[in-house]
Amino acid sequence: KIGEGVTCSNTTSPSLTQQKNMVFAGTLVNAGRGRGLVVSVGSSTEFGKIAAELSTVESRKSPLQKKIDELGQKLAALSSLAIFIIAVLGWIMGRPFLETVTVAVSLAVAAIPEGLPICVTVTLALGVLRMARSNAIVKKLPAVESLGCATVVASDKTGTLTQNEMTARSIFTLAFPDVNYGFTGVGYDPSNGTLVQTTGTHDDNTKENGSLRSIAKSDSEYEVLSAIFQAACLCNNASLSKEDGSTSGQPTELSLLVAAAKAGTQDPRPLYHRIQEIPFSSDRKRMEVKARPVSGTQSCQAFTRAVQDSASKSTDGSLFFVKGMPESVLGECKYHITSTSESASITEDGKAAALSQSRRMAASGLRVLAIAYGSSLEKLTFAGLMAMEDPPRVGVADAVQKLRCGGVKVLMVTGDSKETAIAIARRCSILGDSFVNKKKSRSSSPDSSALVQNFHRSQRHVDDLEYGVSYAMSGDEIDSIPITSLPDAINGIRVFYRVVPRHKLALVRALQSQGEIVAMTGDGVNDALSLKGADIGIAMGGGTDVAKEAADVVLADDDFSTITIAVAEGKGIFFNIRNFLAFQLSTSFAALTMASIATALGMPSPMNAMQILWINLIMDGPPAQSLGVEPVEEKILKAKPRKADDPIVTRALLARCITTAALIVYLALKVFANELDDGVITRRDTTFTFMVFVWCDLLNAYCCRSSQRAFYELNLFSNPTFLFAVGGSIVGQMLVVYFPPLQEVFQTESLSAGDMAYIVTLSTSVLWLDTLRKKFFASWFNDAYHPSPRAKKDDDHVKIRHVGSWLNFRQLDRAGKKSSSTMNQRRNNTMSL
Repeated sequence: KIGEGVTCSNTTSPSLTQQKNMVFAGTLVNAGRGRGLVVSVGSSTEFGKIAAELSTVESRKSPLQKKIDELGQKLAALSSLAIFIIAVLGWIMGRPFLETVTVAVSLAVAAIPEGLPICVTVTLALGVLRMARSNAIVKKLPAVESLGCATVVASDKTGTLTQNEMTARSIFTLAFPDVNYGFTGVGYDPSNGTLVQTTGTHDDNTKENGSLRSIAKSDSEYEVLSAIFQAACLCNNASLSKEDGSTSGQPTELSLLVAAAKAGTQDPRPLYHRIQEIPFSSDRKRMEVKARPVSGTQSCQAFTRAVQDSASKSTDGSLFFVKGMPESVLGECKYHITSTSESASITEDGKAAALSQSRRMAASGLRVLAIAYGSSLEKLTFAGLMAMEDPPRVGVADAVQKLRCGGVKVLMVTGDSKETAIAIARRCSILGDSFVNKKKSRSSSPDSSALVQNFHRSQRHVDDLEYGVSYAMSGDEIDSIPITSLPDAINGIRVFYRVVPRHKLALVRALQSQGEIVAMTGDGVNDALSLKGADIGIAMGGGTDVAKEAADVVLADDDFSTITIAVAEGKGIFFNIRNFLAFQLSTSFAALTMASIATALGMPSPMNAMQILWINLIMDGPPAQSLGVEPVEEKILKAKPRKADDPIVTRALLARCITTAALIVYLALKVFANELDDGVITRRDTTFTFMVFVWCDLLNAYCCRSSQRAFYELNLFSNPTFLFAVGGSIVGQMLVVYFPPLQEVFQTESLSAGDMAYIVTLSTSVLWLDTLRKKFFASWFNDAYHPSPRAKKDDDHVKIRHVGSWLNFRQLDRAGKKSSSTMNQRRNNTMSL
């Protein structure tokens, strides 16, 4: 009745992935027409919610920034305390107040490594330039180093791991039920692949490998396959230009046109007049087109016989062409095409065989369409199945392998179905047994893998879904887990499917709560939240502006393998900064210790204030900065990511600094004491000490180029910047000692050639000390980087094991590349002729 309330059940809004009748803000309509009711506007839309949440997500400091801040505070406090004690002792022991203050200020300048921020900035900037050459655009400098300690890379699937271009992969027809056909190559370029068949039969249970055979127009089965392609083209609204390669339409329909072009089948649509079209709908799950030949002649023999065999002889020769979900299309089929292009009654066993093949294709992550034709929709002829996929990008599997070898976990986060997600994850080496024993593989290369494995073994690929269950989690399952329990619940999960933006952000925060450094990749608006919330956000260059704005790094070429280059670059930057610190701290320790000992023993200051400032100038300058561009050792690049809480100054680094500083102090004070025999301090005394200190520091800089290799193992010319920096410092030092105007400023005097030979010989003690530490006491003095347990010791012995499948997509891709390169070479030869 009017005005009375109606009792209804308490319902909740379904998740975004389950909403079938909603169109969200930002959606583009490619085809069709319809009427919609606006239920939300502005910030209430899903698009607006993402924008609102994006403003609340705070960017986190990188691990390097945190460690540099902590180190600066500690060094400032310790240096200030030491200098204060030295100044007080000097004043108590009767030194002139002005001289004590001057030396204390000079020591303060020399002790604090003010060149550290410059070195870090320059090193990061040079890393940005090197990454830009690899098509990785870094928006924030700290993100370069952060990638070096990334422990998790969580990647979106579509457009990131895959090409976002549907590619036809396999064909099945009841005319040849025991034969498998496929296509080489990927993408929308028809010249990059051909129609192929594998040799061998399914009954050969011992056959592991097969070879590809191209299908030519003269082959007996081509007429049947051509009927499938022509029916798929006629029931199609996409367009593919042969002149400029431009495309338009839905990816699935484009893949059908490209498949026909690869097979050498001409698009029959110009020969037909479309009479009727029933578009695809979610209820009927198929698309139907009625067309008649313009000239009255059918484009292929199968269509001609379908018109002739029809009980209701069509006067205009029109036929229906259908494509859609196999269950829906097969339900309307009364016949199937035979090997002679005729129509025969389809049995229940035949339908069961086609549906079984469809399920196997779907379990491999393929999108399967059934193709049919006929004079009426009630009596269709089943032509065959065509399976498509969005293939992984070239090099993605190798890039994931390198990341896993370096100790980085790779996760897939996608909105796709479980079957597709697991199948692509296995092909990208994210899922599956990644490594085999160190024995050499019997097969010479992956190229020898078969296109079609034994038909009965193909069931193993279906079983992989059950294997993947323990490594996969859906968005609904994430919703059902309390936030506090989510970090433990996702431990070991590698694939997250049917997720929405809030799930991605929840996963990032859960991983970060476990101490993980998370790098998130994405390209869509829905990825913006997780990109900003992650420690390193990586956007694809072809993605949306929103994603690129929220990210720290943009991959201009959309190449996932660029991430491996960035990770290696980040590791190298951190270890170079450590080498810089080893040099800087040893210099600071030596200057402070020498002044402290001289003050405690009542000795005059071994160097004046100007000389201390000069040491600080050349040591904080070019030699120190050049250590930031030192080429990084291969062992370090293969080391597992460091922990975010690992100290930037380790015990080994501190031990190296202390022992080096002790040697420099000993040599400098010994020389100063020897020259001070007469009890009167002269310019020669301070100049001699000054030169010993500087030469020891320059040789120490050479040793600090590596924390693992001795000085004689380093390539002298591998870092030209270092050679120019040290050469310039030596020239400047000589001018300070031998150029008269500078002698007055720095209170120095010229030394003889014998004196210089003695100083250089004495300073080489630093080289021998460094060799002793690295060769005999490495466990105490070398930085304890840990090689990843998955690091490959022998690339020939340890390989990624790709699980065998009855559809070997990698071989199809390689075959397509070979055929494409051969065709390009022929074109070039023709042009040259």
